[in-house]
Amino acid sequence: MTTQIRTGMALQVHNVTRRFGGVTALKDISLDVAPSERHAVIGPNGAGKSTLFRVVSGEYPPSAGTVRLDGRSVNGLSPDRVAALGVARSFQTSSLFPQDSVRENVILAVMAHLPARRDLWRPLRAHREAVRRADAALERMDLLAQADLPAAALSHGEQRQLELAMVLAQEPRLLLLDEPLAGLSAHEREHVQNLIKGLPRELTTVLIEHDLPFCLAFADRITVLSNGERLATGTPDAIRANEAVQAVYVGSALKRQGRERSEVAWAQPPVLTAQSLSAGYGSAAALENVSLVVRPGEVVTVLGRNGMGKTTLLTTLMGWRRPTGGKVTLNGQDVTALRPSGLSARGLALVPQGRRMLAELTVDEELRLAVRPGKWTLARVYETFPRLLERRSSLSTTLSGGEQQMVAIGRALLQNPSVMLLDEPTEGLSPLMVTVVRDVLLTLRESGETILLAEQNLDLALAVADRVYVLDHGTVAFEGDAAHLAENRALVHELMGV
Repeated sequence: MTTQIRTGMALQVHNVTRRFGGVTALKDISLDVAPSERHAVIGPNGAGKSTLFRVVSGEYPPSAGTVRLDGRSVNGLSPDRVAALGVARSFQTSSLFPQDSVRENVILAVMAHLPARRDLWRPLRAHREAVRRADAALERMDLLAQADLPAAALSHGEQRQLELAMVLAQEPRLLLLDEPLAGLSAHEREHVQNLIKGLPRELTTVLIEHDLPFCLAFADRITVLSNGERLATGTPDAIRANEAVQAVYVGSALKRQGRERSEVAWAQPPVLTAQSLSAGYGSAAALENVSLVVRPGEVVTVLGRNGMGKTTLLTTLMGWRRPTGGKVTLNGQDVTALRPSGLSARGLALVPQGRRMLAELTVDEELRLAVRPGKWTLARVYETFPRLLERRSSLSTTLSGGEQQMVAIGRALLQNPSVMLLDEPTEGLSPLMVTVVRDVLLTLRESGETILLAEQNLDLALAVADRVYVLDHGTVAFEGDAAHLAENRALVHELMGV
C-alpha cells in the first residue's frame, strides 16, 4: 500500500521492502520520524527490526522503496556515506578495540568524521577537537574517570556506556540504538536506562529494544513490526491499547488442552534439573540463577518475550554454552561439565531454533543419521509425519519451513532421548503450520515424551504445557501451573504484554 511522503521529517522510510532470495524480511514498510522525536521499533523475533536498521544505515539496499534523511534519498549509499550525513548507530553486540584506552576508542569514532583522519602520523591525543568531543561524551556517559583504562577492563555495562559515548561523540543528527540494554544485569540496566533517558532531547533517536517497559517510557511514538510488516504505529498509550499488538505478544485467545496427571506421576524424581544456572556471552549476562525441574512425561514450557534468555537456557542445558555458575542434572547425574556429544549420549536432544538442515542431504538421509535403538524408529517417524514420507527423497534444504521443522523434530525423536528440548519450533511458520506443530506436540505429550519447550507463541505453549516458567531479563519471573496462567489474563499481560 503506497503512503504519502510527509515533508519535514528527519527520517522517512517509504514503502520499503527487503528480500533475501525468496525470503521477504521487510514488506512495504513506511515510517516517519520527526526531528527531535524518540521513536521505538518493537516486535517479536524475526519481525524485521534489525533488517530495518541495516537498510536505514546503508548496510542493505532496499529491494523496493526509498529511505530519506532530511528529505534526501540515501538509496544505494554505502554505510560510511550514510554515516557522513549524520547517522550514528550502535549494535547489539559490543564492538570495541579492547586493548586501546576508553578515550582512544571514542577518539577513533570521532576521527572518522574529521578531515584530520587522513593525518596518519600524529598521535591520537594530539587531535584536540577529537579529544574534546571524546571527553565530553565520556562525561555524559559517566565514564570519564575510566578514560585511561583499556576498554577490555570495563564491565559489560560500562562497555555499553562506552559504545553510547562513541556514537554521541560523532554528534549525529540521527541516532540508531540497537538493543542497548541487551545482556545487562539489573543494576547495569537501570544505570544505562537513565543515561539513555538523559540523552539530549533535541537528538532524533530510533530505538530497538526488548525491554518493553523502557520503550514505553522512553519513546514519543512506537512502531510494531510482525513478520516483516508494520502492524501499528502510535503513542505508547495507543500501542498498549492496540488489540492486534497484544495478540502478537500474549495471543488472541488462550485456548488450552489440559490433562489430569496422577499424584504418582507428579511424585516421580525429576529427569532434568537446573539449579541456580547462570550463563552469558563474554561479559554479558543472559541467565542469572535460573532453577527449573522437568519430570518424566511432563511438557514444561519456558516463556518470555524475545531477548529474555530462553534460547540461552536451552543451549546451556545442551552444552552448547558453558554455564558461568550453577548445576545441571540429567537422570540424577551431574552433567554440568559434559559436552553436547556427552549429553546427547546420556539422553538429551535439542531441536534448535532455525531448524539447521544439513546441506546436500535428503530427508531420509538426515533422519537415518540420527537413529538410535529405541521406541522411535524411522517407520514410526514417517507414520507420525506422513508428509516426510512423501518428501523422503527431497533435499531437506528445499523443504518448506514447516516441513523442515518436522525433520528437526524427527531427528530428535530418533535419538530416543530422555528429554527433548525444543527451541521456538513455530518461529517463521504460517498459522496453518503452527497448528500442525501444536498437534504434533500434543501427540508426543500423549505418547509420554518428556519435553522442555522454549516458545514465544503463548497460545501454542499453553495448549500443550503442564507447567510454565516465565523468564524476564534472564531470571525466573513466574513458575507455576499452565492452567493457572491460561486462566489469569491479567497475569499474562503483566508478564508478557506491552
